[in-house]
Amino acid sequence: MTNSDVENEWWSPRAISEQEASVRALADTGKLDTRNDFASYRALADGADPISAGLHHHNPYETEHIEALCRDYRNLVEYINVPKVGNIADLGCGAGYTTAGLKRAWPASIVEGIDVSHDAIRFAGTRWVDCRFTAKAINPAEQLSGAKYDFILCQEFYPFTRTDSIDEHRKWLKFLMRNLNSCGIAVVTVSTANSESINSTFARLRNGLDIQRFRIATPRISSRLPFMASSLFGRVLSMTKPTWARSMYVLAAGD
Repeated sequence: MTNSDVENEWWSPRAISEQEASVRALADTGKLDTRNDFASYRALADGADPISAGLHHHNPYETEHIEALCRDYRNLVEYINVPKVGNIADLGCGAGYTTAGLKRAWPASIVEGIDVSHDAIRFAGTRWVDCRFTAKAINPAEQLSGAKYDFILCQEFYPFTRTDSIDEHRKWLKFLMRNLNSCGIAVVTVSTANSESINSTFARLRNGLDIQRFRIATPRISSRLPFMASSLFGRVLSMTKPTWARSMYVLAAGD
Protein backbone atom coordinates (compact mmCIF):
# COMPACT_ATOMS: atom_id res chain seq x y z
CA MET A 1 0.00 0.00 0.00
CA THR A 2 1.58 3.29 -1.12
CA ASN A 3 1.39 6.61 0.73
CA SER A 4 -1.19 7.89 -1.77
CA ASP A 5 -3.28 4.74 -1.27
CA VAL A 6 -3.21 5.26 2.50
CA GLU A 7 -4.30 8.89 2.19
CA ASN A 8 -7.39 7.72 0.31
CA GLU A 9 -8.39 5.17 2.95
CA TRP A 10 -11.33 6.32 5.08
CA TRP A 11 -9.41 5.62 8.30
CA SER A 12 -6.33 7.67 7.36
CA PRO A 13 -5.59 10.74 9.56
CA ARG A 14 -6.43 13.12 6.72
CA ALA A 15 -9.69 11.39 5.77
CA ILE A 16 -10.85 11.01 9.37
CA SER A 17 -10.15 14.68 10.03
CA GLU A 18 -12.14 15.69 6.95
CA GLN A 19 -15.05 13.43 7.96
CA GLU A 20 -15.09 14.91 11.44
CA ALA A 21 -15.15 18.49 10.14
CA SER A 22 -17.92 17.63 7.67
CA VAL A 23 -20.12 16.06 10.35
CA ARG A 24 -19.60 19.03 12.68
CA ALA A 25 -20.60 21.41 9.89
CA LEU A 26 -23.79 19.41 9.28
CA ALA A 27 -24.52 19.33 13.00
CA ASP A 28 -24.28 23.11 13.10
CA THR A 29 -27.21 23.20 10.65
CA GLY A 30 -29.27 20.83 12.80
CA LYS A 31 -28.56 17.65 10.81
CA LEU A 32 -27.51 15.01 13.30
CA ASP A 33 -27.50 11.30 12.39
CA THR A 34 -26.25 9.58 15.53
CA ARG A 35 -25.51 6.39 13.60
CA ASN A 36 -22.31 8.24 12.69
CA ASP A 37 -19.67 8.23 15.45
CA PHE A 38 -18.89 11.94 15.16
CA ALA A 39 -22.57 12.90 15.25
CA SER A 40 -22.98 10.65 18.27
CA TYR A 41 -20.23 12.58 20.06
CA ARG A 42 -21.92 15.86 19.14
CA ALA A 43 -25.20 14.69 20.67
CA LEU A 44 -23.39 13.55 23.81
CA ALA A 45 -21.52 16.85 24.15
CA ASP A 46 -24.79 18.73 23.73
CA GLY A 47 -26.35 16.89 26.66
CA ALA A 48 -27.84 13.63 25.33
CA ASP A 49 -27.46 10.49 27.42
CA PRO A 50 -25.16 7.73 26.04
CA ILE A 51 -28.01 5.56 24.77
CA SER A 52 -29.90 8.27 22.89
CA ALA A 53 -26.57 9.60 21.58
CA GLY A 54 -25.82 6.15 20.17
CA LEU A 55 -22.56 5.91 22.14
CA HIS A 56 -23.15 2.25 22.95
CA HIS A 57 -22.52 1.36 19.30
CA HIS A 58 -18.87 2.43 19.32
CA ASN A 59 -17.59 3.38 22.80
CA PRO A 60 -17.51 1.43 26.06
CA TYR A 61 -18.95 3.64 28.79
CA GLU A 62 -20.65 1.55 31.49
CA THR A 63 -18.73 1.80 34.75
CA GLU A 64 -18.42 -1.95 35.34
CA HIS A 65 -17.12 -2.49 31.79
CA ILE A 66 -14.59 0.35 32.05
CA GLU A 67 -13.33 -0.83 35.44
CA ALA A 68 -12.85 -4.37 34.07
CA LEU A 69 -10.95 -3.06 31.03
CA CYS A 70 -8.65 -0.93 33.13
CA ARG A 71 -8.11 -3.73 35.64
CA ASP A 72 -6.85 -5.85 32.74
CA TYR A 73 -4.47 -3.07 31.67
CA ARG A 74 -3.16 -2.61 35.18
CA ASN A 75 -2.67 -6.36 35.62
CA LEU A 76 -0.87 -6.49 32.27
CA VAL A 77 1.45 -3.62 33.21
CA GLU A 78 2.25 -5.36 36.50
CA TYR A 79 2.85 -8.67 34.72
CA ILE A 80 5.21 -7.01 32.23
CA ASN A 81 6.86 -5.30 35.22
CA VAL A 82 6.84 -1.76 33.89
CA PRO A 83 8.86 0.13 36.55
CA LYS A 84 6.69 3.25 36.62
CA VAL A 85 3.54 4.61 35.04
CA GLY A 86 3.82 8.36 35.35
CA ASN A 87 2.56 9.47 31.91
CA ILE A 88 -0.28 7.74 30.05
CA ALA A 89 -1.71 8.46 26.60
CA ASP A 90 -5.05 7.06 25.41
CA LEU A 91 -5.04 7.34 21.60
CA GLY A 92 -8.42 7.53 19.89
CA CYS A 93 -9.95 8.10 23.32
CA GLY A 94 -13.42 8.97 22.05
CA ALA A 95 -15.63 10.35 24.82
CA GLY A 96 -12.95 9.70 27.42
CA TYR A 97 -14.57 7.00 29.54
CA THR A 98 -11.56 4.67 29.28
CA THR A 99 -9.20 7.61 29.78
CA ALA A 100 -10.94 8.40 33.06
CA GLY A 101 -10.76 4.71 34.00
CA LEU A 102 -7.00 4.75 33.43
CA LYS A 103 -6.74 7.76 35.75
CA ARG A 104 -8.62 5.84 38.43
CA ALA A 105 -6.31 2.85 37.91
CA TRP A 106 -3.21 5.07 38.19
CA PRO A 107 -4.39 8.09 40.21
CA ALA A 108 -0.91 9.59 40.59
CA SER A 109 -0.28 9.55 36.82
CA ILE A 110 -0.78 12.26 34.22
CA VAL A 111 -3.33 10.82 31.80
CA GLU A 112 -4.02 12.36 28.39
CA GLY A 113 -6.74 11.38 25.94
CA ILE A 114 -6.33 12.31 22.28
CA ASP A 115 -9.04 12.06 19.63
CA VAL A 116 -9.88 13.66 16.30
CA SER A 117 -13.42 14.49 17.44
CA HIS A 118 -13.68 18.01 18.85
CA ASP A 119 -17.10 17.17 20.28
CA ALA A 120 -15.85 14.04 22.03
CA ILE A 121 -13.02 16.06 23.55
CA ARG A 122 -15.41 18.86 24.53
CA PHE A 123 -17.52 16.33 26.42
CA ALA A 124 -14.55 14.55 28.00
CA GLY A 125 -12.75 17.72 29.05
CA THR A 126 -15.83 18.98 30.87
CA ARG A 127 -16.62 15.69 32.57
CA TRP A 128 -13.16 14.51 33.66
CA VAL A 129 -11.17 17.54 34.73
CA ASP A 130 -8.39 15.44 36.30
CA CYS A 131 -7.35 14.19 32.83
CA ARG A 132 -5.93 16.12 29.90
CA PHE A 133 -7.71 15.99 26.55
CA THR A 134 -6.53 17.08 23.12
CA ALA A 135 -8.53 17.22 19.88
CA LYS A 136 -6.36 16.37 16.88
CA ALA A 137 -5.83 13.82 14.14
CA ILE A 138 -2.91 11.64 15.19
CA ASN A 139 -0.28 11.55 12.46
CA PRO A 140 2.45 8.87 12.60
CA ALA A 141 4.85 11.23 10.80
CA GLU A 142 4.74 13.64 13.74
CA GLN A 143 5.67 13.49 17.41
CA LEU A 144 2.63 12.87 19.59
CA SER A 145 3.36 15.71 22.02
CA GLY A 146 6.22 17.35 23.88
CA ALA A 147 6.25 14.51 26.41
CA LYS A 148 7.05 10.81 26.22
CA TYR A 149 4.89 8.17 27.85
CA ASP A 150 5.26 5.16 30.10
CA PHE A 151 2.04 3.61 28.82
CA ILE A 152 0.27 4.27 25.53
CA LEU A 153 -3.11 2.64 24.91
CA CYS A 154 -4.56 2.07 21.43
CA GLN A 155 -7.95 0.48 22.13
CA GLU A 156 -9.69 -0.39 18.84
CA PHE A 157 -7.60 2.35 17.21
CA TYR A 158 -8.30 2.45 13.46
CA PRO A 159 -4.79 1.99 11.98
CA PHE A 160 -4.68 -1.37 13.75
CA THR A 161 -8.30 -2.44 13.29
CA ARG A 162 -9.34 -1.47 9.76
CA THR A 163 -6.46 -2.73 7.63
CA ASP A 164 -4.21 -5.77 7.36
CA SER A 165 -1.35 -3.79 5.78
CA ILE A 166 1.86 -4.82 7.51
CA ASP A 167 3.58 -1.67 6.23
CA GLU A 168 0.95 0.47 7.92
CA HIS A 169 1.16 -1.49 11.15
CA ARG A 170 4.94 -1.33 11.22
CA LYS A 171 4.86 2.42 10.58
CA TRP A 172 2.40 3.04 13.41
CA LEU A 173 4.22 0.74 15.82
CA LYS A 174 7.47 2.59 15.19
CA PHE A 175 5.58 5.83 15.83
CA LEU A 176 4.45 4.44 19.19
CA MET A 177 8.01 3.43 20.05
CA ARG A 178 9.27 6.96 19.35
CA ASN A 179 6.77 8.29 21.88
CA LEU A 180 7.60 5.88 24.71
CA ASN A 181 9.96 6.42 27.59
CA SER A 182 12.87 3.98 27.74
CA CYS A 183 11.01 1.44 29.90
CA GLY A 184 7.53 2.17 28.60
CA ILE A 185 5.08 -0.02 26.72
CA ALA A 186 2.29 0.51 24.21
CA VAL A 187 -0.76 -1.75 24.20
CA VAL A 188 -2.85 -2.27 21.07
CA THR A 189 -6.19 -3.95 21.81
CA VAL A 190 -8.40 -5.42 19.08
CA SER A 191 -11.15 -8.00 18.92
CA THR A 192 -9.72 -11.46 18.29
CA ALA A 193 -12.49 -12.00 15.73
CA ASN A 194 -11.23 -9.15 13.53
CA SER A 195 -9.05 -10.52 10.72
CA GLU A 196 -8.62 -7.17 8.94
CA SER A 197 -6.32 -5.95 11.67
CA ILE A 198 -2.99 -6.42 13.38
CA ASN A 199 -4.21 -9.94 14.16
CA SER A 200 -3.24 -10.85 10.58
CA THR A 201 0.22 -9.26 10.63
CA PHE A 202 1.47 -10.08 14.12
CA ALA A 203 3.54 -13.14 13.14
CA ARG A 204 5.51 -11.08 10.60
CA LEU A 205 5.76 -8.01 12.82
CA ARG A 206 7.71 -10.00 15.41
CA ASN A 207 10.60 -10.01 12.96
CA GLY A 208 12.36 -6.80 13.97
CA LEU A 209 10.02 -5.53 16.68
CA ASP A 210 9.83 -6.34 20.38
CA ILE A 211 6.14 -7.17 20.39
CA GLN A 212 4.16 -9.92 22.11
CA ARG A 213 0.52 -10.96 22.17
CA PHE A 214 -1.83 -11.83 25.00
CA ARG A 215 -5.29 -13.15 24.28
CA ILE A 216 -7.64 -12.10 27.05
CA ALA A 217 -11.24 -13.04 27.77
CA THR A 218 -13.86 -10.30 27.44
CA PRO A 219 -14.15 -7.92 30.43
CA ARG A 220 -17.24 -9.63 31.85
CA ILE A 221 -15.23 -12.86 32.12
CA SER A 222 -11.79 -11.45 32.90
CA SER A 223 -13.06 -9.39 35.84
CA ARG A 224 -13.63 -12.66 37.68
CA LEU A 225 -10.21 -14.17 36.93
CA PRO A 226 -6.54 -13.50 37.71
CA PHE A 227 -4.69 -12.08 34.69
CA MET A 228 -2.89 -15.26 33.62
CA ALA A 229 -6.05 -17.34 34.06
CA SER A 230 -7.88 -14.86 31.84
CA SER A 231 -5.03 -15.11 29.32
CA LEU A 232 -5.25 -18.89 29.29
CA PHE A 233 -9.03 -18.75 28.92
CA GLY A 234 -8.62 -16.12 26.21
CA ARG A 235 -6.38 -18.41 24.15
CA VAL A 236 -9.06 -21.11 24.30
CA LEU A 237 -11.81 -18.65 23.39
CA SER A 238 -9.80 -17.29 20.46
CA MET A 239 -10.10 -20.72 18.86
CA THR A 240 -13.63 -21.61 19.93
CA LYS A 241 -15.49 -18.30 20.39
CA PRO A 242 -13.27 -15.46 19.09
CA THR A 243 -15.89 -12.76 19.67
CA TRP A 244 -15.48 -13.45 23.39
CA ALA A 245 -11.75 -12.75 23.35
CA ARG A 246 -9.50 -9.72 22.87
CA SER A 247 -5.96 -9.64 21.57
CA MET A 248 -3.59 -7.33 23.43
CA TYR A 249 -0.37 -6.56 21.59
CA VAL A 250 2.37 -5.25 23.85
CA LEU A 251 5.17 -3.22 22.29
CA ALA A 252 8.26 -2.39 24.27
CA ALA A 253 10.19 0.85 23.81
CA GLY A 254 13.19 0.75 21.50
CA ASP A 255 16.75 1.33 22.63
